[in-house]
Amino acid sequence: MNYFLEVKSKPNLPLKYSLENQINGSHLAVGNFIREAEGIKLVYEDAENSKVAYESLITLDVLTTVGGGILISERFKKLINAHCKTDVQLFETAFTYQGQKNTSYFELNVFNKIDCYDLDLSVYSKHPVDGSYKFSKTVLKKEPLEEYGYQYHIVRSAENNKIVVSGQLKKTLEDDKINSIGFKKG
Repeated sequence: MNYFLEVKSKPNLPLKYSLENQINGSHLAVGNFIREAEGIKLVYEDAENSKVAYESLITLDVLTTVGGGILISERFKKLINAHCKTDVQLFETAFTYQGQKNTSYFELNVFNKIDCYDLDLSVYSKHPVDGSYKFSKTVLKKEPLEEYGYQYHIVRSAENNKIVVSGQLKKTLEDDKINSIGFKKG
């Protein structure tokens, strides 16, 4: 069984993608593969929209950002490297929040896009020009997240770009008590 990965960290969007980065942040937000990834360190800044203390913020395993993607903790990164390293790109980051610098988080870029939805059971409309989907009900396929004989543990749905994880990765993340995420059946 497969599940939607939902980020549940509070505060929402405490950091913003810095304009000094050479990679367009929207490419990370939608999961485009970054070719010039080697040795890149991404910079984030305080979005100045949160009153959560720095000490509380850095206890979270997942952070959402404005204008960039998802940041994950070292703990989460170790699980990704152990179970699905080739399914994603990881970038070192540096951020400043409430005047304090941090380099212990990593940008998680989920770039593989595959068909994840059972379109016979989902309810949707398809745009006549660009072919994009608008769903009022989504049903995930029960089969493994597989394409061309390769089985993934984390992907983006080709239908609407949501992050989907395998039941095996869900169990691993739950067993290791990765916080600030949730899983939704589709």
